[in-house]
Amino acid sequence: MTSEIVVVPHTHWDREWYEPHDVFRLRLVHMLDRLIGILEAEPEYRFTLDGQAAAIEDYLEMRPDMRDRVVALVEREQLSVGPFLILLDEFGCDGETIIRNLELGRAASARLGRTMPVGYLPDMFGHAAQMPQILSGFGIRHSALWRGVPADIAEHAFSWVAPNGDAVRCEYLFDGYGNGLDMFALPGQLPELAPDYAARTASWYGDDPVLAMLGTDHSAPPEDLAEVIRDYDAGGREPHLSIATLDGHLSRYETDAASLAALPQVHGEMRSHARGNLLPGVFSIRTNLKREMARSEQALTAAERLDLMYGTRDHRSFFDTAWYRIVESTAHDSVTGCGVDATAEQVGTRIHTAGHIARGVIDTVLRDVSAAVSPAQHLVFNPSGFARRAQVEVTLHGVDAGSLSAGVQLLDPLTTVLGDERMRTADLPKVLRRIHGRELFGQQINGYEWGERSLRFQVAESPQGVWDLAAFTVELEERVAADAAGDDVWHVETIADPRHRALLAVDVDGLALAAVGETTAPASADAVTVTSGSLSNGALTATVNADGTVRIDGADGSSIDGALALVDDGDCGDSYNYGPVDAASAVSAPSSVEVTVLEEGPLRGRIRIRRVYDLPERLDADRRRSTSTVPLVTETTIELREGEGFLRVGIDYVNTASDHRLRVLVPVDGAGLDSSRSAGQYGTTVRGREAEGGWGEFPLPTYPAYRFAAAGSTAVLVQKLSEYELVSTADAPDALAVTLSRSVGMMSVNVHPLRDEPAGSEIPVPGAQYLGVAVHTDLAILVGADDATAVRAADLFRHDPLVVRGSGAADGPLPEAAFPVRLSGDVVLESARRVGTEAELRFVNYLAEERELAFTSPGDWARVDLAGEVQGGAFDVAAARAVGGGMLSIRRAID
Repeated sequence: MTSEIVVVPHTHWDREWYEPHDVFRLRLVHMLDRLIGILEAEPEYRFTLDGQAAAIEDYLEMRPDMRDRVVALVEREQLSVGPFLILLDEFGCDGETIIRNLELGRAASARLGRTMPVGYLPDMFGHAAQMPQILSGFGIRHSALWRGVPADIAEHAFSWVAPNGDAVRCEYLFDGYGNGLDMFALPGQLPELAPDYAARTASWYGDDPVLAMLGTDHSAPPEDLAEVIRDYDAGGREPHLSIATLDGHLSRYETDAASLAALPQVHGEMRSHARGNLLPGVFSIRTNLKREMARSEQALTAAERLDLMYGTRDHRSFFDTAWYRIVESTAHDSVTGCGVDATAEQVGTRIHTAGHIARGVIDTVLRDVSAAVSPAQHLVFNPSGFARRAQVEVTLHGVDAGSLSAGVQLLDPLTTVLGDERMRTADLPKVLRRIHGRELFGQQINGYEWGERSLRFQVAESPQGVWDLAAFTVELEERVAADAAGDDVWHVETIADPRHRALLAVDVDGLALAAVGETTAPASADAVTVTSGSLSNGALTATVNADGTVRIDGADGSSIDGALALVDDGDCGDSYNYGPVDAASAVSAPSSVEVTVLEEGPLRGRIRIRRVYDLPERLDADRRRSTSTVPLVTETTIELREGEGFLRVGIDYVNTASDHRLRVLVPVDGAGLDSSRSAGQYGTTVRGREAEGGWGEFPLPTYPAYRFAAAGSTAVLVQKLSEYELVSTADAPDALAVTLSRSVGMMSVNVHPLRDEPAGSEIPVPGAQYLGVAVHTDLAILVGADDATAVRAADLFRHDPLVVRGSGAADGPLPEAAFPVRLSGDVVLESARRVGTEAELRFVNYLAEERELAFTSPGDWARVDLAGEVQGGAFDVAAARAVGGGMLSIRRAID
């Protein structure tokens, strides 16, 4: 048995949760004020600040005068900070966000003198498969965590292996991150409690020192700890007690390949319920928050790509701010939605801020490049690394249907009457106050005409000819002066040129611009045809059934039927866990179905399926669904585009019921399948039909997806964190059930049908019921597809092209990109950005097998790790290969 217990004082500081951020920060500041005094007074004292630099940054924002004292403690290794900026939920964000989290956290810690070289992940609700590769990419060889570890691990350390083979040593906090508290709970009892704990954990530690994590949620450090331990050791007792930081303790263990190979191995994702609750219901609560997170991530990465290739201004500080806002929103009680309503609102505001910054950069760069072509053209930027036939929605003016190319689809005419009113002569000067230079009602004035007590403005999106505001002002004032009484009535109109919403097809390379106009948009052989209940483009045919579900047939003979059925179940749970009620109360049959063709091709066909469901209004006091019902009106829009091999789906409703879960079902090509796959966080994970249990939480086999979920040869592409389950259906194939929303009224409930203990306090969260909230979900369905096809389709589905109307006097050459990019094959470009004076590209192979990078671009490229350190010499991109499950980052100077 061990002869030593290492005590690691710490706190687990949820930055926001059952209180919003600034309430908790007040407590944090007072706690750290006290801690700093303790550390300065006791040189033997050590403290680990939860693995997240945001805690100390929050403190120093309020106490800037304390920076030098904090730096001194960090440099003396009494206080360990970082390496993360925030303790994230690993499934609540994209893989790039995890990387930026470590970038920001390491930078913040380095500014204080030192970064803790441990991937400390104490309280995450499970762990993503690629975390060992991400940690290794930053040179971090140790990790420490609690939840998710499979039951067959019975030692305090194991080797955690990523899909590409990278491994880190993992210290398993099998007893939780507060396991040392009991030893100090009873004053004067340490001599009995310490050896007792060492004996009880002997099978885990053997001869290694016992790790006693002394701290818990929002805990303060015991001021007399060093003195208590000195008194204990003065008696020569066994086991010996010492104080250390987490990294100070773990530094005794080797992390070379041979040492890691000698440990038990855990490969990939860890989502076992064996010794800790995973609380998987957080993936399906407040789903709009997840949608906004993904939208802001996508907008920000698109902005970085556009800025890298065509930007001429310095946007670095804007990107830094936007990433900070996103990263600080990924905490495991933040974007997860399992905090109080005030916390969710604050998280949403931060996420929106990041999205606004991204949009500002995009608008600025597009506006700059738009001068290259005339208003008759549109510039289209493709943020995907793959070349594509894209579609962009634009406004066309003065449409001559006979002159349109075959690559144009008119959608609907826009109103031309922007203003039509009567006003007295005395009120005519109001018109001047509406005009800003040349702009009137969001359009540009291209002409005006005075009549007998009438005034008509002719406006358009783009300016044409000369506009003389001074001359117009004189003319208006003359007419006002001519009517001394000011009582004549004038007819004032603002008329826009005839306009249509339209789709343009355009061929555009990866990370490149292309110009397209209404006479140059290319035709396609894969035009969409539409009937009253079907869409077809040669690759797919989608047919609406009488019950509102859809049959999808692929050109290769693959098919599924009954897709997009909606199933509503009661939910007596909370924000952490779904709580099932009587299965007989589930609602799956609509009370009415209405099918409407919205667009008839040839570029895009759309059909809207309007279904009404009569849902139980709420749960009654006996936790059964009420007999009173409310109508839930759902609109499912199916969309097929020319040349695309997947069916796009949009589902909309305004929630009207409480205490329920709504899911959409997509059948797969088989029954009794033993596994599903999903992609997210830069990796693909295979999952069985059942989850591993063993703790006080039923292992419900619902899982997260961030790119796609698949079973058999059917895949559902998603655009945000989405909860899914592979379910069996009566006398039918298996189906992927994707949760659209869950409505509950409590943050946590004390008595839960699937969980033995509370996950938090019983605090009402009426906002999580989503009553009156509009919910929108974007999906796409692939049939007859392998994972390589799904990976590429998911990338194109996520990255909509960006478009801007030309603003130049004439058509000229397009702006030159920083460097051309050619990407084909199965490896995905996930990040492209400026880093100082260099360009950095990051690729991910989501497949298990090695793949050719299939990337060409001129210039001298170097391979770098995630920290930006060069790996080896010159890098031959043309011959490069990406290992299965591997990430590959490269940099070159920007000319």
